[in-house]
Amino acid sequence: MSELVRFFAVTVLGVILDLAIAFALHQWAGVPLWLAAAAGFCIAAGANYVIHQTWSFRSGPLSVKRAGLYAVVALVTLAVRVAIVALLDRAQPGAWPLAVLVAGAGGSFCVNFVLSKWIVFAPEGERS
Repeated sequence: MSELVRFFAVTVLGVILDLAIAFALHQWAGVPLWLAAAAGFCIAAGANYVIHQTWSFRSGPLSVKRAGLYAVVALVTLAVRVAIVALLDRAQPGAWPLAVLVAGAGGSFCVNFVLSKWIVFAPEGERS
């Protein structure tokens, strides 16, 4: 199984967790959609790092340095996610919140894979 397939599988599970948390916070707790998206993302990102480190990229034991790099990548990815969600929600306020969350997740997936592959989990000599 390739890194991309493993990354995708972990990310799909993470997105399910992420979206479930975000949707629940928005629908049942009244949290603004952009803030609910950020909360869901942060919780899922922590779980995803551990699984990506140990399984997706098989980069050995957990590393504080890589965790720090992943945190930076997660912040960039989160910024992309929140921007997409905020823009789409502003364009159609209150319409299709789950579709807006899914669109944000899709855009941020692309950014996350590229940065994870080439910055966080790249072998030391190949890191960009």
